Amino acid sequence: MAKHNSGFPLFKSRAFSYQALRTMGHACAFGATLGECLGAVRTIRENDGESWFAAWGKAAVMCEKLSVSEGDRISRGKALLRAANYYRASEFFLPASDPRRRETYTRETDAFNRALKALGIPYHAWNVPYERVSMRAYYFPGDPSLPVIMACGGFDSSLEELFFWIGHASIERRHPCILFEGPGQSSMIREYGLTFIPEWEKPLMILLDHAQWVAPEISQGQKIIAGVSMGGMLALRAASRDKRIHAAACLGGFFSMETAAFERLPRAARWAYRLGMKNTFDNLAHFAASRDMERKWALEHGMWVLGASSPSDLLEKTADFSLAPAAKDITCHVLVVLGQNDHLVPATEGRVFQKHLTQAKSLKVVTLDTSTGAGEHCQAGATERLHQVFFGWAEGISGR
Repeated sequence: MAKHNSGFPLFKSRAFSYQALRTMGHACAFGATLGECLGAVRTIRENDGESWFAAWGKAAVMCEKLSVSEGDRISRGKALLRAANYYRASEFFLPASDPRRRETYTRETDAFNRALKALGIPYHAWNVPYERVSMRAYYFPGDPSLPVIMACGGFDSSLEELFFWIGHASIERRHPCILFEGPGQSSMIREYGLTFIPEWEKPLMILLDHAQWVAPEISQGQKIIAGVSMGGMLALRAASRDKRIHAAACLGGFFSMETAAFERLPRAARWAYRLGMKNTFDNLAHFAASRDMERKWALEHGMWVLGASSPSDLLEKTADFSLAPAAKDITCHVLVVLGQNDHLVPATEGRVFQKHLTQAKSLKVVTLDTSTGAGEHCQAGATERLHQVFFGWAEGISGR
């Protein structure tokens, strides 16, 4: 098996290995079982997006059938949670223009909502007016004396996946919890074509204003925003503008998207970009993508969710997604969690946060290592360890 920068090489492809681990890791919130995942992995051909789609789609359909065939209410609900996660995984490597992306996401959201109802988990599905469209969110009531956990995803996660990353853990600990999407994510990109914006305070402010009216029980409590992956940078940007936020957590995120993207480019492509040779850069980027599944996916997905017309245009757009303009205005408590073996965000990024977030009320930077299995991007496969750090920090700053 070829070596690559992953502690869990389930495939020769690093992209397939990481995404399989990510899917399996949601078992801690009943989003997967090891046997079902290994059964799917066994049928996937290397670097074949169609076989990936078919394998996880088959697992999802199987779980939906299990949800009606036998068993008690709890078992049926958990089967639907797994179906939702497998549907999410199945569409991951499909081209942005493939109509199956939207169709599969609809199946994911449907299975997820049916799961919550079967499990008897109290929740409210919000459709929040945002410009001329709707921004979706899930609100899980909890103990109003505890801080409200508000969570957003990143470059490629779905709104429903946030339940597996942090929503279920918040519910277990009785925290009120709001999971929300923004431009570039979930239904906002699939249904309305709204691409990412760096001004993440816009969806946050709209969401908080909406929550004030429909969930007044949480309006006076402390609010902690947590962003997963790219969502971590966006969460901190939002917290710099909306002072209703008591604390912000960057879970596996970067300080600058441009820097993170640039460091992963082939040397020749970096050289061409620095010299302003856009056509050459675009040709090199397309050539590299044709030979590597991970680069191919990142390029196609990035152009879709950032609204870029070419690889060079995509890299130019990433320059807007940085904490640099907002760093001095981040005055709340901040947590940054990184992974020692993260293939997307280097562990050295911690020093960048420490250098620039000088006005934060407090700053905690934690790098989790591979010895505990928590060294991958966003602690995929070891989210229990992530929860231990995050909720311990949240408890420690409560009341401060």
